[in-house]
Amino acid sequence: MLRAPVTRLRAIAVFAVVFAALAVLAGKDLLQPSANNHFSHMAQGWLEGRLALPGDPPGYPRAHDDWGRVHTLTLKDGTVLRGFPCRTQACVDRRRRERVETFRATDGRVHDVPLAQVAARGGAWYVTFPPGPALVMLPGVALWGLGFPDILLTVLVGALIPALLLPLFERVRPGRPREHLLACVAWAFASPACFVAAHGSVWFTAQVLADLFLVLHIGAAWNAARPVGAGLWLGLATACRPQIAFAAPFFLLEWWRDDRRPAALLRFVAPLALIGAALALFNWVRFDDIFEFGHRYLEIRWQERIQTHGMFGLHYLWRNLECMLWLWPQVQLSPLQVRWSIHGMGLLLASPWLLCLLGARDPLPQRRGLVLAALAVAAPALLYQNSGQVQFSYRFALDFLPFLLVLLVAGGGARSRWFMPLVLVSAAVQLYGAWLFQRAPGRLFVADPWWPFAPE
Repeated sequence: MLRAPVTRLRAIAVFAVVFAALAVLAGKDLLQPSANNHFSHMAQGWLEGRLALPGDPPGYPRAHDDWGRVHTLTLKDGTVLRGFPCRTQACVDRRRRERVETFRATDGRVHDVPLAQVAARGGAWYVTFPPGPALVMLPGVALWGLGFPDILLTVLVGALIPALLLPLFERVRPGRPREHLLACVAWAFASPACFVAAHGSVWFTAQVLADLFLVLHIGAAWNAARPVGAGLWLGLATACRPQIAFAAPFFLLEWWRDDRRPAALLRFVAPLALIGAALALFNWVRFDDIFEFGHRYLEIRWQERIQTHGMFGLHYLWRNLECMLWLWPQVQLSPLQVRWSIHGMGLLLASPWLLCLLGARDPLPQRRGLVLAALAVAAPALLYQNSGQVQFSYRFALDFLPFLLVLLVAGGGARSRWFMPLVLVSAAVQLYGAWLFQRAPGRLFVADPWWPFAPE
């Protein structure tokens, strides 16, 4: 009878402790807007009735990070093309040799434009991220404008996630409060969530909000108990991190195992489809493509790589596997010094408590769905052109880590005698990295910005 109130009190205590720790890690920046508050700019644009930035992005041209530009070419015959120029080496050589610019329009067609026919050049800058976090920030931006403290929001959400995980753990494996609390520690302080939740910025805020919605989705989808909630939370997670849409098989398998009523499936699909349609429309009005969130238009040094090998492809798989699993820090013995790659540290080193998944063998009907959802969400990141840099440990793991953590608890892996020592060691390492991440990156990361991979 007392289990639910006690669990709620524990959840409140978990929230308070994690919030205090993350606030200390954030330090003096806690109540400030982050240096990369792209979502505040997106929300401000909505309030002013526009989708693009009013001018150049903050820090342009010297210090601007992950803003997208749709270029425009106005030709002498009055034709206006929107898109981006080809930047592969072959295109650069042809431009120099033949005085012809290869230009890919937003509709996907490629135009060979003689430079002599170009009358004017222009373009518009965009926030090239899904709009979910901007929607969450909208009331705050309406009150504080671009001064909205997105770091505080990220810290609050980061503390709320383990507080929500605690009752979920109690639901999926009742009566083991010590294991549940330790699993919350594993998430908050012994995983990439530690440095991500403490530092705000466009990339980290999106991941933390996506994880909040994903945890809510798992709770609603468990035993297909709340189909509408499962669809709503998965849709909102997708509005923050599109690859999380691939987690849908978890609910579908739960529905097939526990329900099979068409009405329940429809209740799941309806909110998910509505959110998907809204995202598609948002993409269309900005980039003429329902699947394009704008990363194709990023003004970054990797454009040649993206245009040569694609945004996703097997070309990136081995590098990303190394970043995810076994990438080591750089160790110098004399004098003793340890530094990390900006690509982070593999999970086997940064969060070795995940090895306890090998002991999560208790009978569990949801095992197949949890594993399948985790693999499906992980796949796009492994094929993506970027490793997630700059990071202390592999932050893209946060997109699928809730499934693995629930599996670890529900499947009995958290009762392993190795779980506690591995969590504590991981927490010490992750807290160290989170503390230095913005305070002293020169002490944290190696001097060679590409190590151990060749620059591309």
